[in-house]
Amino acid sequence: MTSAPPPTQPPGRLRALRQTLEQRLPGDSVRSSIDGAAPWVSGVLAATQALIFSFAAVVIPAIAMAVTAAAQVAGASTSWGGAVSISTRVWLLGHSVPLATGVADLTIVPLGVSAVAIFGAYVCARRTMTPHWSALLAGLGTYLAGVLLLALLAGAVSPVQLTSAAGGALVIGAIGLSWGALARPDAGDLADGLHAVVMRVHVLIRVGTRGGMVAASSIVFMAGVVVATWMVAEHTTVTDVVRGLALDSASGVSLAVAQLALVPNLVVWALAWLAGPGFSVGAGTHFGLDAVTSAPLPALPLLGALPGPTTGAGLVVWAPVLVGCAGALGGWFVHRRMERIAWWHVFVLAALVGAGAGLVSGVLVALASGVGGPGRLGEVGASGVFIGLTVAAQVAIGALVLLVCVRHEVWSAVHRGWTGLRASIRERSQG
Repeated sequence: MTSAPPPTQPPGRLRALRQTLEQRLPGDSVRSSIDGAAPWVSGVLAATQALIFSFAAVVIPAIAMAVTAAAQVAGASTSWGGAVSISTRVWLLGHSVPLATGVADLTIVPLGVSAVAIFGAYVCARRTMTPHWSALLAGLGTYLAGVLLLALLAGAVSPVQLTSAAGGALVIGAIGLSWGALARPDAGDLADGLHAVVMRVHVLIRVGTRGGMVAASSIVFMAGVVVATWMVAEHTTVTDVVRGLALDSASGVSLAVAQLALVPNLVVWALAWLAGPGFSVGAGTHFGLDAVTSAPLPALPLLGALPGPTTGAGLVVWAPVLVGCAGALGGWFVHRRMERIAWWHVFVLAALVGAGAGLVSGVLVALASGVGGPGRLGEVGASGVFIGLTVAAQVAIGALVLLVCVRHEVWSAVHRGWTGLRASIRERSQG
């Protein structure tokens, strides 16, 4: 009986590739991802990669659009410099840098570009950056320097533009780089240090703020569902706008890619619509649950999905209830993480849940609103302060109702109060 031949070994290159794919990240969080280098070097490399990634994600489609447009016109030359210049300004606008056009300074932040920048920082940090404080700080400094350098090269030299560039770079870099570093399997020291800082905060503030983030996420999700409903309800209008533009296949794809940067803005406007006050797309317009006042709008298919006069007819009463349900979800999150509290703590926790959700909603609305163009487009979006206060009140009420219903400390306090009141009435009647 012959024995089976021994299994053949894979070639050297395939074996090396398999070992590379199967190797794990180093367990020592202080050791850099690059052999022999200090941790801060990995932070610089991660931030540089994040800058290149997000910048290329905006510039490359712009160049492709310019090449396609030039190819459709006989004898036309491709304006590479113009495409790069415009896309650079759009990329900076995604970092909250106002875009000066000579007619009006655009201030609406394309949240799609901001999301791409945060995602790029997350991916690059998770892959390259060592989870160490020196690496994180070096990455933030590098990302800040890169955004400021591109702003100066693009001609954004005013104090307002440079201040906005610094603020946007710090926020996007901090969110993306820290998120990516903490998502690494070896995020030991960095995660422990951040946990120690968080644990210094009072438990009510810590848990209430997390409940507010849960409520805010729920509201954004509901706003996304609302936008999907608008797309279905107003698909005829969107189709008419596309047909009126008479686009070919290449121009249609280019326009669709460009509109992706504004889809998150439409979701944020739906949040303002769902909260009750509504929003505007141009002076003299209003899109709300109570009424819709429209006017001629730019020929963008995305704007064709805006709600019509009868879109929110059945949600005038129920929309605040939906926002309150998001607050109830945040209150349930708080309830599951608090074992024993005083009865009056439910009011503090509900206020914290409402404040967290209102702050997130107000900031998103403020970023997605502002000047969208010359003339009537100088008023687009809604007031971030007003929407934030409205959402905070509705979410706080929903969280308070939930906590009052499920916390036994509240019912025990009510029972003690009722018993004491009855005893006092009985004593007075006997006296």
